[in-house]
Amino acid sequence: MAWVSEMWMRKEHDASLHSSNTNVTAITPESDLRLPDRHFHIVTTAALPWFTGTAVNPTLRAAYLHRKAQEINNSTDQWVTLVVPWLELPQDQKQLYGEIFSTQQEQEEFIRSWLSDKAGMPDVADPETGLRILFYPARYHSGLCSIFAMGDLLHMIEEKGGPMDVCILEEPEHVNWFRAPGDGWTMKYKFVVGIVHTNYKEYASSHYSGLWTAPAISMVSSAMIRAYCHKVIKLSPVLQSYAPEKEVVSNVHGVRSEFIDEGLRRASTYHPRETESSYSPTQKTDAYFVGKLLWAKGLDIMLDLQDYYKQRTGKYFSIDIYGSGPEQEAIRRAFHGRPRRAEEGESNSSNASRKRPRSILQTTLALFGGNSPSQMKEDETKAGADTTPTSLFPMEIDFSSFETFSEKAKEHFAKLRQELPQTFAELRRQAVPAEFRGRVDHAELKDYKVFVNPSVSEVLCTTTAEALAMGKFVIIPVHPSNQFFLKFPNCLAYRDKFEFVANLRWALNHEPEPLTPELAQQFTWEAATERFMDAAAITEGEARERERSGRSKMDERIAWFHNELGKGATGDMLRKICGAGPVSHQAKYLQKQLMEGESDEGEEDEDDGLSAKFRRSSFAEALRATVGDLSLFMQ
Repeated sequence: MAWVSEMWMRKEHDASLHSSNTNVTAITPESDLRLPDRHFHIVTTAALPWFTGTAVNPTLRAAYLHRKAQEINNSTDQWVTLVVPWLELPQDQKQLYGEIFSTQQEQEEFIRSWLSDKAGMPDVADPETGLRILFYPARYHSGLCSIFAMGDLLHMIEEKGGPMDVCILEEPEHVNWFRAPGDGWTMKYKFVVGIVHTNYKEYASSHYSGLWTAPAISMVSSAMIRAYCHKVIKLSPVLQSYAPEKEVVSNVHGVRSEFIDEGLRRASTYHPRETESSYSPTQKTDAYFVGKLLWAKGLDIMLDLQDYYKQRTGKYFSIDIYGSGPEQEAIRRAFHGRPRRAEEGESNSSNASRKRPRSILQTTLALFGGNSPSQMKEDETKAGADTTPTSLFPMEIDFSSFETFSEKAKEHFAKLRQELPQTFAELRRQAVPAEFRGRVDHAELKDYKVFVNPSVSEVLCTTTAEALAMGKFVIIPVHPSNQFFLKFPNCLAYRDKFEFVANLRWALNHEPEPLTPELAQQFTWEAATERFMDAAAITEGEARERERSGRSKMDERIAWFHNELGKGATGDMLRKICGAGPVSHQAKYLQKQLMEGESDEGEEDEDDGLSAKFRRSSFAEALRATVGDLSLFMQ
């Protein structure tokens, strides 16, 4: 009889679902961001003046969402708070920003000035009625080129950030990788939506250790998004699947109004010219590229395209490259080529008379500040000194300052590493007509008409959107990351090298189509904000399906497990092993900042996670020593 009762219960359950089908498309109140009285916190992992995508785009999203919220509420109240990192260490600020802010107020003034002057939003920049800005303590991890929070970020927001209603996590996986122990985002906020910016799995795969790091990053990122988000938005389909029932693909980014203004200005002066005479031979450069100078950004592909272009046309195409990055010198050497010795006009005699390289002894003496025996003998002969066997090798080495030797050695080997080829591309002999012009605001590059971006590691390339908004040709590969751009008439997509050459030749000899107001609207942040609100919504049917499948309970368990792993000295050790570097000691940082006193010896110390008696045991001492050795090995 048990199976009969189970069958009837299942029929009743299905009938109840069927009876409520009329409401399955309705949006749940928690996820309806167009309702009045909604307060937003936008948490990101980078801040201006670090002009990276995870700093610029969240700042503009917060600004336009602030305007939208004021419009919905018909009020000038502050509905949106931008939560950005405050780099506590001056050396971190110097490395990323090129300048040092002595206070958070100074950096806030910089952000507001940028919003007013560059973004053209003085109303949003107003500290009284505009966007609220909140800083959290953070450190820069140079090995990962990323910023991570220090301490309990949620607790800090709860104390200073106002109502905990809607949270927008920019890069939710990044925010939570090395987070301090504490309550999860979904426990504090009514609704949490994550926006994934970066294809970390792709970057890990391109590394020499990618065979095991890429799957690990993929798994951990999925766990972080499952644990801490109600909904996740992927900017393009190139990203992996994190939580299928939670995710949606939508381009929720826009471009600054000055890019669109330039595109409309070009359209107003448009004069179609369909012949090859439209390409002026006096034009200095055929195309340009803007981006961070990393091989992963497609610059190695650019060299391959240059070689094929020369093979088909007999010459390279000229290009101006804008940007900076840790691999810029290696990239510059690859594009400029390795000069042939025969072309340097060196004869055989001059080759024979070329100076011999230093011996190991000479190099060592030079580093220590001493002279080589031959030099000493020559000096003594000139001085008329007695050249006895004992005076030929005095070894006058200054060992008093070992630090000086260490510094010289570091400089010597650093220069050697910089000069040695890092990739096969640097062994090229033929120079490509490329000019490296440093960092620049893309909006200033109005004179070009062809933008080339061969990268396939991006999630959604902002510079491609900016170039299209300016009314230029963009030449990009057919790839999932470029799906949003393929519908625009000035997007010349290629599937192979031959199509690239054909597209570039066509672009150089024709004028781009004028940007229409309808196309321009799709690039605006107003349109991006509407797409964001649509993408964030969860229907009643989706919510019921999640509850029925038990996914929500599983996600809560993941968050609990992650929190337990991060507690105490054990958590600090695990973060260290996983490569957290300067942000490993989260529990220690919390103890210093938040704990007013220490627990009694016999009581359980929650920060350490071990009783005092166990901490004093020989087993614990041996464990700490082993972990310490392992941590040093992992550094």
